Amino acid sequence: MTVLKLRKPYIVLILITSTVLLGCYKNPKDNSNWAQDLTEAYAALHKERNIESANLIFEASEKMPRKNWENYFVTASIYASNNNTEKAFFSLEKAIEYGLRDTDLITNFPDFKNLKNDIRFQQITELAEKAKENYLEQIENPELLKELENMWARDQQALSKYENKIRLLDSTATYKDYQKLFKPVEKVWDINKIKLDSIITIYGWPGNKLVGEDGAKLAWAIPQHHPDVFYKERCLGLIKKAVDNGDLDPNLYAELNDRIARETWRKQTYGASMGKNAPYPINDPSNVNERRFELGLMEPIEVYAFYHGIEYTVPSEKEAIVESNLSQKKALEAYSQFNEFIYENNPDSANSYFLKAKDYYGDITNQQLFDAAIKLTQLNNDRSKRLAENILKVLIWRKWNDRQIISNHEAFKSLRKRNEWQLIEALIDKSL
Repeated sequence: MTVLKLRKPYIVLILITSTVLLGCYKNPKDNSNWAQDLTEAYAALHKERNIESANLIFEASEKMPRKNWENYFVTASIYASNNNTEKAFFSLEKAIEYGLRDTDLITNFPDFKNLKNDIRFQQITELAEKAKENYLEQIENPELLKELENMWARDQQALSKYENKIRLLDSTATYKDYQKLFKPVEKVWDINKIKLDSIITIYGWPGNKLVGEDGAKLAWAIPQHHPDVFYKERCLGLIKKAVDNGDLDPNLYAELNDRIARETWRKQTYGASMGKNAPYPINDPSNVNERRFELGLMEPIEVYAFYHGIEYTVPSEKEAIVESNLSQKKALEAYSQFNEFIYENNPDSANSYFLKAKDYYGDITNQQLFDAAIKLTQLNNDRSKRLAENILKVLIWRKWNDRQIISNHEAFKSLRKRNEWQLIEALIDKSL
């Protein structure tokens, strides 16, 4: 689930699908000192990957009330690449002590190449293997863990086959060509959903005690991938109960919660969803760390962003207001441009400016979204119609008060002949 790779030259950062932080920590005031130290340590790493930055991360990690093995793995990789083998092995031992048990990750990680001729490397891998054996012995249902691993493997195999096939397409390929190739992936997602529903019916949400942290993450990944937001929301409620009972990593709740926000074109709550160079827009960003700590997330967003190769600073309340007003202004300007290009019957530009308006997260109203869907539907352009369909799905997922009028609205007559319309009507029924 966790993948470490080179995101920038000579800087090892962690790309986390779900950060493994052991336990919850509720008081943000108690987080302040070590959290600030950890933030500054990763800022130093962002500037230069050297022994000094590794020392700062190690020292800050030692102060954490609950340890994160990934920080020690980062320091081990830096020490190893700088030929400090003593500290590298010590950091690896710490990482294993606090949750690292992936021998393949240790063996194949490039920075540890110069450690392999040392007899201690074999001892480290044996230690990790023993940690994995101990971990498996504590799981109540290892067979169910194996089933979840198989479900995830099928998910990844389907996606890999899809990616390989689309590489063979040429520039004349259409949206329908891509859609056709993606069908097997959707089929696997639906099969996994049915299987997970069966597991939930029998056991409840599969948490750490039942299937271990790894199995719990695999279960979480199934709704994370599935396109039905209503299904995501149902799973989110079950995940929250498991988190409240101390049986699940709160990061899983935060990431799925913020994924739902992204897919319904709303601002996220915890900053768990990262874009290319910054977090996706956050609601009340100046207080995001308070919300993170209250949920039980141990790392401040600045550190979480560094894990993704992003340098981010939480804005002050005044700065957040300025940013919010600016995004609102840009969104409305883009929406106005969208309307102008609709009037000019310029579908490509209309599509582009609507997406800009949406991406600014400037709180475009549901009524404005609905009006945009009507206008896009009238254009003789397949991409515009697909965009209109996406808008309608978002309105349904948001449970817009007037969503029932979508079914029989005259403006959507042309959409009713398209394959997606059946899904739209099914979503309306599900939402009522």
